[in-house]
Amino acid sequence: MNEKNLSYPEKGIFKKLVWFLKYHFHALLFFYVWFGLFVSGLVAPPGRVANLHSSLITLGWHLSLLSTLVVLPWPIIYVLRFKLAKKDKSR
Repeated sequence: MNEKNLSYPEKGIFKKLVWFLKYHFHALLFFYVWFGLFVSGLVAPPGRVANLHSSLITLGWHLSLLSTLVVLPWPIIYVLRFKLAKKDKSR
């Protein structure tokens, strides 16, 4: 079986950048999209929120709260999983 080397490169800014893009860029993009949803909910005009015709979401901050409850746990799980994997490798 061929194991991948997931360890952080010790030398070279280019190698470190490639490593970051390869292993963490997808999570960074996911967090960026969630943050956009969160901020957009906070600044959503009342007319746009009313166009949703929802009894659950009546104010803009409700969108932010919903995005926090639905989307935010995944980046948190990703960070915790990465930290635990790093801790297991150091043993």
